[in-house]
Amino acid sequence: MNPSELNQTLVGMIDSVVAHLLPNGRRDGKSWCVGSVNGEPGQSLRVCLEGSRSGIWSDFSDNAKGGDLLDLWKNTKGLSFVETL
Repeated sequence: MNPSELNQTLVGMIDSVVAHLLPNGRRDGKSWCVGSVNGEPGQSLRVCLEGSRSGIWSDFSDNAKGGDLLDLWKNTKGLSFVETL
């Protein structure tokens, strides 16, 4: 399985993935909202839960952070890309 296929698998179970990675978050419409990749309550980091952008996230308090669910896993757990895979 390549990274793209793994990401698509994660998108298929997005509700459980975001709840696992960011348990202090909450659903707000089509997004999962939390303070940052550190998981504190807030709304600066948003993960799209539905549609063509499902699994895409952005941390609006840090313009340099965002990506797909593999990137989110990597950032929330403090892992390298290889360790994430």
